[in-house]
Amino acid sequence: MSSTPAEWAARRMSPFRQPKRWADGAMEFQKPVKKLRLFGLLAMVIGAFLMMLLVVAMNKKAPEKKKGVKTDMRYVQMKKTKTQPKAKPKPKRRSKRTKKAPPKAPLPDLGAALSGLEMNIPELETDAMLGDADKLLGDLDKDAVMSENSVDVKPRVVSRTQMIYPQSALRKKIKGYVVVNLLIDEEGSVEIAKVIDSTPPGVFDRAALDGVRQWRFSPAQYKGRAVKIWAKQKIRFDFE
Repeated sequence: MSSTPAEWAARRMSPFRQPKRWADGAMEFQKPVKKLRLFGLLAMVIGAFLMMLLVVAMNKKAPEKKKGVKTDMRYVQMKKTKTQPKAKPKPKRRSKRTKKAPPKAPLPDLGAALSGLEMNIPELETDAMLGDADKLLGDLDKDAVMSENSVDVKPRVVSRTQMIYPQSALRKKIKGYVVVNLLIDEEGSVEIAKVIDSTPPGVFDRAALDGVRQWRFSPAQYKGRAVKIWAKQKIRFDFE
């Protein structure tokens, strides 16, 4: 309830009311001071707390960055190699063709002259080594060699020596043959003897040459004259 001015003045002038009012004023004055102290203390605590947080935050090491796995990316650039065109082969020069010699005439058959001989000697064949029969129709030189088609009478074996069988081949029981080429002159003697084939090579060559050089023939004839002629002879060696 609101007091009247008179009552307020009376209360103010009363000696008993003044101390109480002063005490109430003091108490009322102390209340804000306590609040201020409380707020100041609280502010100091909060400030100290914030300061500690700031110091801790400043001293705290920054978190290390996670090490990432480095991958090296290398790019390889392939160089395009140009394929060089193959060089065209140079045309081969044609070699000059050499004229082929005319084929040798077949050997004459001398089987009748060699029939009945020992050592398994086959028939004797002749082979012209020079010239052509058509070129020899005129006068013949003394040393001219006739061919099969040019002679009128073929050579025949008159006598022969026994072939000596090589002892080394006989001990080893080796068989074989030798082919020889004979130049028979106008008298029927063997002027030249050459080995042109043998099996086994070199085993019976010497025995065949030594034996056939001793052979005697009736000479080949052309128009009643004795002439030279080449003859091929195959000699077999068999110990049985």
